[in-house]
Amino acid sequence: MGKSFKSSLGARGFTLVELLVVIAIIGLLIGLLLPAVQAAREAARRMQCTNNFKQLGLALLTYADANNDTFPAGSCYFLGFDQNKGTVGCPLNGGIVFLLPYFEQQSLYAEYVKWATDSLKDRSLTSGYGAPWDLAAANRDNWYGRKISVLCCPSDGLAGTFEAVTGSSATNVYYSAGDGMWTFARRADQEWTNRSDIGPRAFWQREVWKKMASITDGTSNTISLSEGVVPTSRSTNVIRQGAVAAYQPHDGEARPQLCLNNAYGADRTTVKNPCSALWRGRIWSNGRAADAWFTCTLPPNSVSCVAGSYNSNEWGSFAPTSYHSGGVNVLRVDGSVTFVSDTVNTGDLSAAQVTTGRSPYGVWGAMGSINGGETASL
Repeated sequence: MGKSFKSSLGARGFTLVELLVVIAIIGLLIGLLLPAVQAAREAARRMQCTNNFKQLGLALLTYADANNDTFPAGSCYFLGFDQNKGTVGCPLNGGIVFLLPYFEQQSLYAEYVKWATDSLKDRSLTSGYGAPWDLAAANRDNWYGRKISVLCCPSDGLAGTFEAVTGSSATNVYYSAGDGMWTFARRADQEWTNRSDIGPRAFWQREVWKKMASITDGTSNTISLSEGVVPTSRSTNVIRQGAVAAYQPHDGEARPQLCLNNAYGADRTTVKNPCSALWRGRIWSNGRAADAWFTCTLPPNSVSCVAGSYNSNEWGSFAPTSYHSGGVNVLRVDGSVTFVSDTVNTGDLSAAQVTTGRSPYGVWGAMGSINGGETASL
């Protein structure tokens, strides 16, 4: 009798109810574990992004050490190629170009120098924008099209991707334009009001190689670089996909609140009237402010605005953006990296920008200026 009882137990399978219970438990466990796995992966990606900025911070300091305590200009004409210089002009080369030898891209920089030097000897090699920006397509695609990992955040799936129209790979690294609205095209002597001349307050400036000593607020209290997502398209209206609204009046006062009041879509995740004429994040070596800079006025991951003509040379207020939850990485001039929350103190965004003294835009604005007299730190 005992043997028969054991045999019947051994032959018994799972009932349908028991099988469904097991499946439900497995599903529940997966549901509990998946968010944790995704969070761990994002934490790893964010750590890699942080490490990239640390490399750039070291490159900046090493460059300064090798160049008489001087940092590179935010945008400039490379090797004296001065096409259109003296007018509004197009200094298309961003400061990252000069850091290439300092983050293990010496050979790439050497190629850049060679092509620029060749075009100085033979201007027919370019179409007028300046060496080596406008090289023949084959050289342009070869040089600009290479993915540079240190300029790419792994949280952004489009980082480093190649776009045939520009012949370049994309970047997530953006320059700090300080605590005011910014334009790519104008020098200080070309500004049309004194209040517009906010370049000296920013770490990066067009055609100005700033000294370490000019950062009187302290290198640990000043931002040099941050993040920006690569737009999914030039016509996207989603903020976290890189959208910029074509709305930014400029009267020399540049009140950031005007952008916040007028550019958001109804759901606060999109923009009204998205701009379609910017190459924001699409060209890693770009020095245009509208394409590659951010302002310490609008909070991270908020709406951004460019002047109504939609042009890359126009005035604008640009928030740094990322796919990290709740904020963005920023690099301080001293080489340290900090995660800045979307809710960072931005002070009075209805205030007009200033050219001297304390920033009206709270801790965020204070960290954007190099000489405002503030000691605020994030």
